[in-house]
Amino acid sequence: MSRFDEKMKELADRMVAMSPEPPPYPEDLAVTRRAESRTRPMLAFAGAALVVLILAAIPLLLSRGGGEVPPLATTTTLPGETTVSPATSTTFPATTTTEPSPTTTTAIEVRGAVIYLVQSPENSFTGNPALVPFRTQYQVPASTPEVEASLHLLTGALNLPPGYITSVPEQVDVVDVTLDEHQITVDMNDAFLDGAGGLLADYTMLNQLIYTASHFGEIELVQFTVDGEPVEQFGSEGLDISDPLGPDAFLDQVNSVLVTSPVNGEGGEALMVSGVANVFEATVSLEVVDAGGNVVVEDFTTASCGTGCWGAYSFNIDYPFTGEETVRVFWHSPEDGSPSDVVTIPVLWDDPDGWDLLRA
Repeated sequence: MSRFDEKMKELADRMVAMSPEPPPYPEDLAVTRRAESRTRPMLAFAGAALVVLILAAIPLLLSRGGGEVPPLATTTTLPGETTVSPATSTTFPATTTTEPSPTTTTAIEVRGAVIYLVQSPENSFTGNPALVPFRTQYQVPASTPEVEASLHLLTGALNLPPGYITSVPEQVDVVDVTLDEHQITVDMNDAFLDGAGGLLADYTMLNQLIYTASHFGEIELVQFTVDGEPVEQFGSEGLDISDPLGPDAFLDQVNSVLVTSPVNGEGGEALMVSGVANVFEATVSLEVVDAGGNVVVEDFTTASCGTGCWGAYSFNIDYPFTGEETVRVFWHSPEDGSPSDVVTIPVLWDDPDGWDLLRA
């Protein structure tokens, strides 16, 4: 080969080396695309499986941890493309807090009360006890009438003034009180049926309750019930008290001089003492005795009826009381003029609260 020919061959080889590779033949292109199509589905399936595993793990984490897991965004990257799955969130039910209902309180007030106690020892020649009213105060619900407060107090534990007792046993209690114009119905507990332990004591117990119940307002009749039923068998003698009873029902079983006004007052006013009596010639006498036993006031009045009937009387005493005095109400015997059926009452002065009758 000549030198010229060698140079021409070298130039041709360089030209071939510098030229690009020819495009693939159609047969080769089909084989390549089938290979790629098999690869892409496998990658997509693997990514989807990963997403499913992540979503399934979230409830498991919540059930074990007990807390709230923040939403997750799952991203799967495949060759040539990026796929982002939406955030998965878990919503818990709202917690409801119930506020406690407000506590209802009952207003308590201090109410005036008047109860009838029994003088002891009695000093009448009939042997009948003398009843005397005492004013006090009692803490009760604001809606409680004075008469109901008085009855509850009378059937409670009492701090009795010297010289006075009660015939109402401590186990006796008032269950309910119903007011109806001029009548009051007092429902008692079962212990009421047993009375006070004797006929005269039974009458005295009833008189204490009747006079206490009828002291305030316009009460004229008292109906006693037990479990809502009228009482047909009461006390030691089985008294029938199923009908309503007035203050005059058992007057024959009380002292012939009955004081119905509490003996208390305040400076600048006269002391009033009033009640009913069934005495000789309707003449009722009164004395005021000081702390030393000296009679400092004497007075008398005429009741509206007497010598076999009950009549009303009253006194107004103008005297500089100090609270250490005692009032005596009685009538004079026609035989020798001596005081008879004497009722002795301590004076309470300048003390609007009344007697402290509640046992501590």
